[in-house]
Amino acid sequence: MDVTSAGGKRAGIIGAGIAGLVAAKVLRDDGFEVVIFEKEGAAGGVWIEARTYPGLRTNNSRDTYAYSDHPYPESAEVFPTAAQVRDYLASYVERFGLSPLLRLSTEVIRVSEVDAGFELKICGPDGVEELRFDFVVVCAGVFSTPQLPVIEGEDEFAGLRLHSSRATDPRLYAGRRVVVVGAGKSALDCAAWAGEHARQCTLVFRRAHPMLPRFLPGGVPSDRIILNRSTEAFFRYHRQTLIERFLHGRGRKFTERYWRVVSASMRLLLRSPKVMVPDAPLPAGIENLGVSDEFFRMARRGRIALRRDTIAAFPGGTAVQLAGGDRLDADVVVFATGWRQELEFLAPELAKTVRVEGRFQLYRHILPPTLPRLGFIGYGSSAACQLTAEVSAHWLSQHFLGELALPGVDNMHREIARVGTWLGEVMPERPEGYYLGPYLTHHIDELMGDMGLPTRRTDNFVTEYFDTLLPGRYADLTEERLRARKSGSRRRRYVSAGGSLGGVAALTMAYACYRRIRDRWA
Repeated sequence: MDVTSAGGKRAGIIGAGIAGLVAAKVLRDDGFEVVIFEKEGAAGGVWIEARTYPGLRTNNSRDTYAYSDHPYPESAEVFPTAAQVRDYLASYVERFGLSPLLRLSTEVIRVSEVDAGFELKICGPDGVEELRFDFVVVCAGVFSTPQLPVIEGEDEFAGLRLHSSRATDPRLYAGRRVVVVGAGKSALDCAAWAGEHARQCTLVFRRAHPMLPRFLPGGVPSDRIILNRSTEAFFRYHRQTLIERFLHGRGRKFTERYWRVVSASMRLLLRSPKVMVPDAPLPAGIENLGVSDEFFRMARRGRIALRRDTIAAFPGGTAVQLAGGDRLDADVVVFATGWRQELEFLAPELAKTVRVEGRFQLYRHILPPTLPRLGFIGYGSSAACQLTAEVSAHWLSQHFLGELALPGVDNMHREIARVGTWLGEVMPERPEGYYLGPYLTHHIDELMGDMGLPTRRTDNFVTEYFDTLLPGRYADLTEERLRARKSGSRRRRYVSAGGSLGGVAALTMAYACYRRIRDRWA
């Protein structure tokens, strides 16, 4: 499929968040003429100041929540704050000269297919324009449109109702009665802040989700448990190695015991109230896994009331009626109830190709099979989204250059359907198919294999499988692709960019903690 046969290399990128910035850098470095359109007044996506609630931090430690060639400064906290993430992204833009590519406060209204490319209708400071591009990359993000439930009597509520992404003013909670709806990371973050600053706070939730502490015993960041090849083998991927077939076949009892130990260890480390314990151990609910020490600390202090219930109605005034029959009074209700993934700017004929019955139809979570000049970066969202976005950008750029051998359209559609079925089984609460969660190395390996590059990135078995998957392993992909293009060599191995405790070592530490607490309570 020679997508460059028309000769043009002008690429329009929609969105200047984590995915859009790295896509722009990769395409620019590959010789494309790039323009990034961002409807907000600043680059940074979900991390811009106008969208971040107080107390927000990353789920990942700074070593894993980074681009491959741009580490965080040592001054950043181990789990960076929202302000530190903003500074980091700004430094990425400055270091790699991306500012001239940005058109801020410019919204893409419509993307239409024309001739061998696309026409973008945009609205910015200079009014409405129509521009032509040979390629379009959608990086609008999976956290694009807040999702709010429709509740009887909501217009009669005398207090303030808002989504967590709009609860950005720290003064919002001061001295007020606050109800937070939800049990994911954003809900717990908002409840923790309200528990510290509000007059009273109540968390209303349907069911609890799995959570990790920020640090394991010994000060090891908890993302080390997930982000390594050895632990990932205990998750059931849609393609499996010999050992993975054992772990999810004849050895599944061992795998189940592994997850019970991990789940119990995390619960004990967090000192989680019984009502906040998930109904089943990991990997159940892995799509909602988060990190939240502050919430559990506030709950133990009695600063947050916990109600496993739903809001049935707003009967008037400041009253909040729960489905179980109880009634609360609230000045502020914060809905941490997720997002809708909308692509309203796509022309109808494009939209119906990209999504069918609400599910994304993207090969490798990047490419619509019948639209080879339209790509999506950030729609294979993962536990290390910078890294998956970066490797995906290299894959897409190589495809746009006509240097990626892909299956036929029918085979790509069959693969999309097969992967969609698997995602529905392992992460049923992400039915749209845009989320990969912890299935990180498997996905990256597929992309690397497609590009003809080595999937094993370190110099020995131990570091490859038991060290944390740090982004630095992939820091030279542009040069690697160029060398492979010139020489055809695919056998070079790379030394890991640093190592840290992960996999079995992290599990051993967590298990020791679990046994120590269990024996003390016995």
